[in-house]
Amino acid sequence: MGKLKTPDWILKGEKKPSEKKKQGKTYRVKKCPKCGSTEVSIVLVGEEEKKPENWECKSCKWRGRDIEEKEMSEDEFLEHLEKMENRPGVADSGGK
Repeated sequence: MGKLKTPDWILKGEKKPSEKKKQGKTYRVKKCPKCGSTEVSIVLVGEEEKKPENWECKSCKWRGRDIEEKEMSEDEFLEHLEKMENRPGVADSGGK
């Protein structure tokens, strides 16, 4: 194993550069790789103990394993939920 190099920011006496990571809570939302819809669900097939590896898009009926994932900040996630609630045809699950 070779000798590690001291980062330039330390040699210059500077503060550590900030990492570009979202502040606060982050949410991961699954989305369809075909149409980009977040209306995706797991298809349960096979044995109970095994991990489900099949997904289905409710919008375009795509089925597969290679689901995409989008990371959102809390504000982005709340805005996404509001859009989903205001879409026509989305059932109210509030039990009213």
